[in-house]
Amino acid sequence: MVKEMLFAEKATRIAGGHIIVSAFLGILINLFMFFKFLSFEKTSFYILCTSKTVSNFILLTGYFLYIGPTDFLYTQIGPLELNTYLNQTMGLGLYLQGPLTQMMITINRFLVIWFTPTSVPKYSNRITITFLSISWIAVTWLSTLIGLPADCRVPMGFEHIGYYNTVCNKQITIYVVITIFFLAFFTNSMNFMIAGKLIWTWRKARTNLSSEASQLRRRTSIRFYIQSCIQDWICVADVFNNLVSHSYCSEDRLCISLALICFGVLVYGADGLVMYLFNYKSTAKVANRESTLESTRSIVQVTPRITPRVTPRATPRVP
Repeated sequence: MVKEMLFAEKATRIAGGHIIVSAFLGILINLFMFFKFLSFEKTSFYILCTSKTVSNFILLTGYFLYIGPTDFLYTQIGPLELNTYLNQTMGLGLYLQGPLTQMMITINRFLVIWFTPTSVPKYSNRITITFLSISWIAVTWLSTLIGLPADCRVPMGFEHIGYYNTVCNKQITIYVVITIFFLAFFTNSMNFMIAGKLIWTWRKARTNLSSEASQLRRRTSIRFYIQSCIQDWICVADVFNNLVSHSYCSEDRLCISLALICFGVLVYGADGLVMYLFNYKSTAKVANRESTLESTRSIVQVTPRITPRVTPRATPRVP
């Protein structure tokens, strides 16, 4: 019994150190991308990506300041009420914000690729901000559960500081899981339709000559689509880990807690890393290419046209 307790404490402290380091690195990459997206053109896609970095940052801050130290120090931090509110925010409320934002990103990619507008309407950003605001209001309410009984909030599943569950919390969890599965089915269905459109466009482009602007637009669409798919798969991997952990660990709360939080903290850092790889370097290359083309155009326009001088023939003198 004593050996099991010592093992549980050691494993929990190691997991706490892993969480603190991983959360700190994830915070850095998401903060960097937040300010980077602010410097980009305010398109619907980049607005959604900016929102994704905000939700990732908030969740990683909870890991860094509370979950990691609670495991590493092997003790309760703050009152139990703080624990219950953080669990409600991180486990149910903001946990949904990621899949909701991914659904909106997928819808954005679907509309752009299928209808290929040459000029994006001005009201596009307004629609994006409206739906994004609605999602933030919904997850904020779910994070606080204003108006619902207090027993709907339960503490995080830390084995070393106590854990309990209630009927209300179980019901809310079921609703959240159903919502996540619906969002996953919807987004992946749209991803298949987007992939079909991209393949058809690529085959058509092989037979027809297209301008460099069209080729650049097509490559950008493919890049954004791949980014969206990887972010979708990260969300699916997190849900899959949740199901496997509860199935494999059965009723062992220590096993479930360590499996969930050790993988969960990596999800939001990996999401920020994907946005970095697909936007920072690629955007810099596109900007350099566009500046080179612009410089070439200006040289062609500025360089004067030289007209060859024709020397008139000398008229022979008649003696």
